[in-house]
Amino acid sequence: ISMLSLLLLTGNVLAGQTMSPAPAFSLTDLRGSSVSLDQYRGKVLFIAFWAPWCFPCREEFPELDRMHKKFRNDGFEVLGICEDTTELAASLFLKNMPVSFTLAMDPRRSVAEAYRLTNLPSGYLIDRNGMIRHRYRGFDKSVVQTYENDIRSLLQR
Repeated sequence: ISMLSLLLLTGNVLAGQTMSPAPAFSLTDLRGSSVSLDQYRGKVLFIAFWAPWCFPCREEFPELDRMHKKFRNDGFEVLGICEDTTELAASLFLKNMPVSFTLAMDPRRSVAEAYRLTNLPSGYLIDRNGMIRHRYRGFDKSVVQTYENDIRSLLQR
């Protein structure tokens, strides 16, 4: 079993604070539009790396969607970046689990590499100035309150 598989199977959540510039990127969303980090400047952004085959991602998506709806009028956005799959698989996943936030594909895994992705799901909370302030590895329901507290804290700055 690889370390990635082990992290996916255990469901452990690792959360940590950080303060480093978010790597810039440009991707295409599932509607065919360009998506870049720059377009989120001035907002608090949660980047969620996910894949249709990732069971914890399936649990995380409804929570991310709920938080997106709850905080978007305060300047909060969520961007889901799909790894290791095709657009067809992502689209089929979303038919069963529609979300209100933007979803992009990372077919060359260039964004995953820039963010040093080690497991799925992984989340990065970025402040209004483009700095990564929190990093999350894995998901279970116990981390939802941490997400909300961290989001509220950054929205108040």
